[in-house]
Amino acid sequence: MISFIILALIIIALATISCLPDSDRLYTSLPMTILWGALIISSAWYFVTRRLYKKPKIFCLHAAFIIILAGAAITHLSSTSVQLHLRVGQTSTIGDLTVCLQNFEVKYYPGTAAPRDFISHLTVDGNNYEVAMNKIARVKNYRFFQTACDTDLKGSTLTVAHDPFGITVTYTGYAILIIFICVILIPHKKLKATLPATVLLTLPSVSDAATSPVSIPDDVASHIGQLYVYHNDRIAPVSTLADGFTRKLTGSRTYRGLSPEQVLTGWLFYYDSWKNEPCITVKDKSTRKELNGRSSVALTDFFGPEGYLFPDSRHQEVNEKFALASAASTGLIWKIFPYTDSDSTLTWLSPVDNLPESMSVEEWHVTRHTLNYLAQLIEERDWQQAISVIDKIAEYQRRHAGEYLPSKLQTVCEKYYLRLASTPWGPVIMLLGGIILLAFNNVTVAKTSTAAAIIWTGSIITLNWIASNHPPMSNGEETMQWMAFCALATSIFLYRRNISIMPLGLIVASMALFVSVMGQRTPQVTQLMPVLNSPLLSIHVLTVMLAYALFALMAMSGILWACGRKDMVTLSREMLRPAVFLLTAGIFVGAVWANVSWGRYWGWDPKEVWALITMLIYSFPLHEHIFPAFRRDRVFASFCIIAFVSVLMTYFGVNFILGGMHSYS
Repeated sequence: MISFIILALIIIALATISCLPDSDRLYTSLPMTILWGALIISSAWYFVTRRLYKKPKIFCLHAAFIIILAGAAITHLSSTSVQLHLRVGQTSTIGDLTVCLQNFEVKYYPGTAAPRDFISHLTVDGNNYEVAMNKIARVKNYRFFQTACDTDLKGSTLTVAHDPFGITVTYTGYAILIIFICVILIPHKKLKATLPATVLLTLPSVSDAATSPVSIPDDVASHIGQLYVYHNDRIAPVSTLADGFTRKLTGSRTYRGLSPEQVLTGWLFYYDSWKNEPCITVKDKSTRKELNGRSSVALTDFFGPEGYLFPDSRHQEVNEKFALASAASTGLIWKIFPYTDSDSTLTWLSPVDNLPESMSVEEWHVTRHTLNYLAQLIEERDWQQAISVIDKIAEYQRRHAGEYLPSKLQTVCEKYYLRLASTPWGPVIMLLGGIILLAFNNVTVAKTSTAAAIIWTGSIITLNWIASNHPPMSNGEETMQWMAFCALATSIFLYRRNISIMPLGLIVASMALFVSVMGQRTPQVTQLMPVLNSPLLSIHVLTVMLAYALFALMAMSGILWACGRKDMVTLSREMLRPAVFLLTAGIFVGAVWANVSWGRYWGWDPKEVWALITMLIYSFPLHEHIFPAFRRDRVFASFCIIAFVSVLMTYFGVNFILGGMHSYS
């Protein structure tokens, strides 16, 4: 019992410190060190007095935590970590090592200016090493990590860590922990066979044209949408730019029955019509007040007798939208013309950019005048010739940037992903279906509905995966989609235990997808950040999301129990152990990943701290022999509901309140 009192104090201390300034120093302060040390001693004493060594699996599982904490203590007391800044050709000394930066390079995603990796080429004691994101160099118990670079790309900042003993001890604890998590779960055959494998096996309006502003025909706009543009540091279809532009400006994917491509091209070719169109939504209350209470205004409404009405930073929303509309109408965002310079560097240019002097006469004329010629044809309503010019632009793009352009499959997948990921109808149908099925349990209908929901959610993930060419796990919206998928997959494989788990899976999935839709009202297919370019990303995200899905199902089961469905607690108890173990595994996989990327396996980032808090909180009912109250259904059901607050804090509270390195996820 003493160990759990100390553990409760640690949980309270961690939660409190996470909300305080200068928290990094407080996490490793003397009082916290004493608490962790007391936990190790009291736990070891408990193991001896209770003779847990007679239960090898339980003993090894708990001993792993002691080993991990011991490794952390060794690292804290004996390790060193310094920042080493070197310019190309410069030499410095670290310990008994002589380090020279021979070269520094940035690798970009093909045809873009988006960094894919940062690489330092070092010579250490006469031997050559390469240090990059997620690739460290080890020399005589020193480890070199890529940390930052100079703006001129002629210098690099490295973290040099020296921890010859702590990491070995800690990793030993990790290995023992993972092994015995698997061993303990073996008796739970159905959970073992279905929960982890489920995810792994599945990886691979009414027209109002009469009142609409002037626009080009939909088929012509669609042709323009099939061109490529340099947008958000990647080469994307113009239709993607149009989708984001329309959502940002109007708050919806369409406007008065017009497609996104018609809206975007309308601002370019029919500016005089669109500048007076009240299509710009305003959400800020103070700005609305200055605009006489209107929530939708025209571009001309931003001007008064003395000029632009909102020149200061207090009106960030309208300033952004004004700038966006202006960039579309002047051609600034129309970076559709590729150009390769003498250094074989590909850039994308708009007609109003300062064009390089090295451009050929033909390239110069194409870039500067093609859109003007297209505008002339549109003004003359010569649609057939306009489509011919658009096709010539497409041919120009293929000729000058063909090897960098997305494939046709990627383009189609991106188009449909943007539509599916932003529609609320999928989550709405799942929510209503889950509620109805709770009232009228029908196995066939429930299985069909859940399977359809899995196909829907899996399709969204797959489309994004193909379009982006990497696992879509780089932001909060994408991880919410994975959580929805995990909840659905888990429920359909556990329905034999209790039919109500499938309606709960639909409800949990719908809530996760609602959050995803709200978070990406303007969904984007993005490049993967260099630090996320690791195979550990998939393992980390999937294990954690599966754990969160199980915790959510347990919370919903607790609510059902409170509403009179007393049969749900048994299934919640069966989900507890896999959920805690999955979260534990996910945390420590993340720690290994952090050690490879940043040179330390624990950084007291708010999301790390709250994931640890969540794991510790849910570990209490695993020890019913110490807390017999958890054997009572009422107590356990209430715990499932209340404890889920820590999951919400871990995922949402950190993002919106505490921030940190993980606030995007």
